Amino acid sequence: SSAGGSILWDHVWWFFGHPEVYIVLLPAFGIVAGIIATFSGRPVYARKPLFAAVGIVVLLSYMVYGHHMFLTGISLTEREVFTINTEMISIPFGVLMLSFIGTMYKGAVKLTTPMLFALGSVVIFVIGGLSGVFNSSLALDIALRGTYFVVAHFHYVMVGASEFGLFAGIYYWLPKMTGRMYNETLGKTHFILSFVGFNLIFFPMFFLEDMPRRIVTYAASTGWGPANFVATVGAFIFIPSQLLLVYNMGMTLRGPRAPMNPWNSTDREWVSGPSMPHPVGASSHGIGNGLGNGVSHAASESAHEASPLSTRPIILCLGFAVSMAGLAFGLPVIIIGLVILAGGVFGWAWDDYRGRFRLPEEEEGERWPFSKVPKDKLAMWTFLGSEAVLFGVLLGSYAFIRVNFPYWPTPGVLHDINFGTIDTLIVITSSLTAYLGLQSIKAGNRRGLIGWLGATLLLGIISLGVKGTEWYGLITNLVPGSPIGLPVSSYLVTTGIHGAHVLAGLLIMIYLMKRAATGGFSAEHYGSVENFNLYWSFVNCVWLVVFPLFYLL
Repeated sequence: SSAGGSILWDHVWWFFGHPEVYIVLLPAFGIVAGIIATFSGRPVYARKPLFAAVGIVVLLSYMVYGHHMFLTGISLTEREVFTINTEMISIPFGVLMLSFIGTMYKGAVKLTTPMLFALGSVVIFVIGGLSGVFNSSLALDIALRGTYFVVAHFHYVMVGASEFGLFAGIYYWLPKMTGRMYNETLGKTHFILSFVGFNLIFFPMFFLEDMPRRIVTYAASTGWGPANFVATVGAFIFIPSQLLLVYNMGMTLRGPRAPMNPWNSTDREWVSGPSMPHPVGASSHGIGNGLGNGVSHAASESAHEASPLSTRPIILCLGFAVSMAGLAFGLPVIIIGLVILAGGVFGWAWDDYRGRFRLPEEEEGERWPFSKVPKDKLAMWTFLGSEAVLFGVLLGSYAFIRVNFPYWPTPGVLHDINFGTIDTLIVITSSLTAYLGLQSIKAGNRRGLIGWLGATLLLGIISLGVKGTEWYGLITNLVPGSPIGLPVSSYLVTTGIHGAHVLAGLLIMIYLMKRAATGGFSAEHYGSVENFNLYWSFVNCVWLVVFPLFYLL
């Protein structure tokens, strides 16, 4: 607590907690945008501004979390900055709403079940978004903090808007997933009951701006009774109505066969790929999304030799979920989850080793940002972006602790600068050898690739050995209760996570060397090696920041 630990925890928690809202919301809005375009018969309006707005939302999502901390001890300047940032994020969301409206303008709107849920998502978000502007105000936030007004706001944004968008996606792609059509009447009934029930639950809560959260009883004289009664009625409508979705999905498995393109969409997933057979004489073009670049079914009926379908991602998610549940149920459950997770990882690697997912190039379709970047490389850059956030939090927390800690060892007292320098030279050299391996395979030299990867592997092992030696010395010489416990623990956490990334890189190198030995790479196919270079370079760049922070400053 003397090092500002409680405030640091608040920062770290909300730095994750508020972007999580957009992690849930933006995929739902992606679904909504596509569905509105399909059932309006027009392309997405202002696509480029929409993409730019989404990018701005992603950036600002890390800069608005402080409005959760207006009453927890941050300075007035910080409060003002977070107020401005929170109000600014409403601008790109406004662009998204205008894009949705513009897409429907003068369109042939068809109110199918997916379209109804998509529109419901937009309406619910507008209500939740407008209420969020009030929470950006320092003065209003002090008054509304911890009341049912806040409960209403975040349920409208995080639950309602996201949930209705995901429901829209389920109904939209259900014919693609099952090959059969759902019951439209049941679907629309599900929407009506869900929309009415949801708003009955949460809209009255805006009028309970003086009712504190987390209480179980209140006096009749407060006047909170009628609004709570209406919310209770809404809950009894909304929650049971979700059984209609489950029932409808179950009945869909025995429903009528779906046309290959039931929505007459020109989106790529509906006009290409292995699916249920297309009815004879049915048109391959329809209202679609008005892009005019659909691929004919005749061209898409050539079956792919390798299917992209795999259970490995599901196994990975299951293993991760079980291991997280183990935090509540004990170590045996964690171990079971990790075993499942490892099975998914090694199974995925084995599938890749056998070339199971090597697919022909996709047909031409609508253009998206980064469409010219290979999907695996784009995925790697996305992953590295998340890794940058992770290490940014770790190093930012270290800086926060160091500024607030009353005592910090001078350079050379806690960490041996010679050890750090040697490790840094090893790290830099390993980046060079990894790069030389990439250049070798680009030139068609498979033996050169294996040799340079072997050198990189050896350097990585030596680097871990240097870290392990220093770890052993720190842990064995640490006196319980000494004032250097926090500097040591911050070092162990940071370098421990970095070391785990190094270990992961070593395992990847072994896999790449094995695959290279069996002819898995060539001058034309070396994407995995290039992606590994990106990963390894990032991990080493992190160390180049860790070294001066912990050893020299």
